[in-house]
Amino acid sequence: MDVVVFARHPGGGIRTYFSYVYGDKALKDFDFNLITPESSALESLVKPIDNVYVREQTAESNVKLLIALLRFVLKKRPAFVHSHGFTAGLISALPLWILRIPHIITTHDVFMPGHFSGRLGGLKKFIMARLFSLANVVNPVGEDAAENFWETFPALAAKGRVQAVRNGISSQAFLGDNARDLRKEAGIPDNALVVGFFGRFMAQKGFGLLVDAVEQLNRPSSETPVHVCCFGWGGFIREEQADIRSRGLDSFFHFFPATDSMAEAIRGVDVVVMPSKWEACPLLPMEVMVSGRPLIASNCIGMKEVVADSPAMVFEVGSLGGLLEKIQLFEANQNAFQLESDRFREEAALRFDVSQTSSKLAHLFDGVLANMESGR
Repeated sequence: MDVVVFARHPGGGIRTYFSYVYGDKALKDFDFNLITPESSALESLVKPIDNVYVREQTAESNVKLLIALLRFVLKKRPAFVHSHGFTAGLISALPLWILRIPHIITTHDVFMPGHFSGRLGGLKKFIMARLFSLANVVNPVGEDAAENFWETFPALAAKGRVQAVRNGISSQAFLGDNARDLRKEAGIPDNALVVGFFGRFMAQKGFGLLVDAVEQLNRPSSETPVHVCCFGWGGFIREEQADIRSRGLDSFFHFFPATDSMAEAIRGVDVVVMPSKWEACPLLPMEVMVSGRPLIASNCIGMKEVVADSPAMVFEVGSLGGLLEKIQLFEANQNAFQLESDRFREEAALRFDVSQTSSKLAHLFDGVLANMESGR
């Protein structure tokens, strides 16, 4: 069955979704045809997946992307279109509704306070609500994200048009024991605590809070130096690196190129820190817990759903004192936290495996198609 996949910003979690979810056996009867901006990284990622195809890639333009989508769906008349992200879902909602092509919008973000502030905020919210209502289903990637959407657009929630399917990972890829020797690669002293930061250098990810913590922890009186291994990309990485140099902290931060072997990189650090300000349903904490490394994470929206009932050390979002306390607690009890993380690996693998995500998504797909058939 042909499905057209439409994405305006196919990076980060959306790109990983294509690999993990679409490639799972529960969706083997669907052929996913991607319409996206140009991305060699995306092409490389989906190339090994038998039922995922890059069909159209355009320049970074909403208009050109939408034209490519409409040209393709008019030619192929797919079973439905699966949009990813607010922008892709909103710009395609009206044309697909006019063409009577079923449309599912999977959202990978949340609305934060102030999103609809300003003179035109109310109008923006009204227009978005009307466009979202044209889709058959709005599908947030987690329960926190769904609750956020319900609170933002209660009329859509009342109509049963918002259905959450929690994100997941390919657990098997993270259950090994191989680890990179990051201490040796970066020349980190044996007595140092090695912290891992994985993600984009955006305000959302809270990297600045981690820099503040490292500055506090590496005072001259400190006995154990704290070093950070960063596997990130994009955003404000140059500005963050400049800030680190200006504080004289550059010897404590080590930046590595992107890697396809995430599990080995995760197991190359002592503990992973995620000081995010908000998330929809992050994959990294799932990957960390299945890899068997301790995790220190904020209790922000999206994150708290994933780390609930787990060994993760959780601090109040945005709290420097809370982050410092958890890092120091881990340092004083490192062996105990590592043992607890090892014991939780199998449970984490079952809890977060993508097979659950793909099975629920297949059920959602079938429901939309059945409703279309009964409405004819």
